[in-house]
Amino acid sequence: MPATIAVVGAGRVGRSLARALRRRGFRIGAVVTRRTRSAQAAVHFIGAGNPQARMDSSVSLADIVIISTPDSVVGEAAQSLARLPVRWRGKTALHTSGALSSRELRLLRRRGAAVGCLHPLYPFPQAVKNLPRGIVFGVEGGRRARAVAARLARALGGTVVRVQAGGKAHYHAAAVMAAGHLLTLLELASRVLARAGVRGRDARRALVPLAEATLRSYGERGAHAWTGPIKRGDAETVERHLVALKELPLDVRQVYVILARAGLHCFGASRGRAARKLRRLLER
Repeated sequence: MPATIAVVGAGRVGRSLARALRRRGFRIGAVVTRRTRSAQAAVHFIGAGNPQARMDSSVSLADIVIISTPDSVVGEAAQSLARLPVRWRGKTALHTSGALSSRELRLLRRRGAAVGCLHPLYPFPQAVKNLPRGIVFGVEGGRRARAVAARLARALGGTVVRVQAGGKAHYHAAAVMAAGHLLTLLELASRVLARAGVRGRDARRALVPLAEATLRSYGERGAHAWTGPIKRGDAETVERHLVALKELPLDVRQVYVILARAGLHCFGASRGRAARKLRRLLER
């Protein structure tokens, strides 16, 4: 018989995972949110489940409980679950936070549950109806919980990376840099491009293929994908950039300078006459 999954905190991530798992043959049990209407909306999106606006022992009907609340209330949700008159031994509780470790679920572990984390490295600006295959899932927790989390990830067509409990903040910071901060960088670049007369959708049409090609190259070649005037040691071009960027808000120029310095450091171009000239220029 397929495992039954309860979802606590069915927001964008919880709904997306539950819908995808239902389509892979898992049974959906309790779907718990703070309000009945949002629980009903979540069940409608998932296509199955029992909507609930409070935690009760019906959660005990599930083999796996996925906690996908905001990070600030993961511990509170675990505490509420641990107070239920439920036999937790043999069950698994997983939260979906990228930044928090499975220690947030320690009260459930004391009750006998296997506890861990299952975090999809994927953007969720909204709930996703068709979760793509190939997503990487960060998994952390006890041995049994990791095995369950890995089973769910692979059922979703994903791959698994094991994250150390003490490294969750590093793991999540890396994800934010590669996703949220990348979007910030592209938005800043589009504003710079507007000064050249290229605006709005045209700016995105210009920058997105460039970024996509760069990401593909990085995926294939790693650090060898690095290109541009910093790599070439072209201080004159960089200086022209810095002069032009004075026309924009200060943070735009600061981002350019910080990234240029980081490029010199990350990609081994920090030595030699050209590199020294670039460093002096970027330190003005």
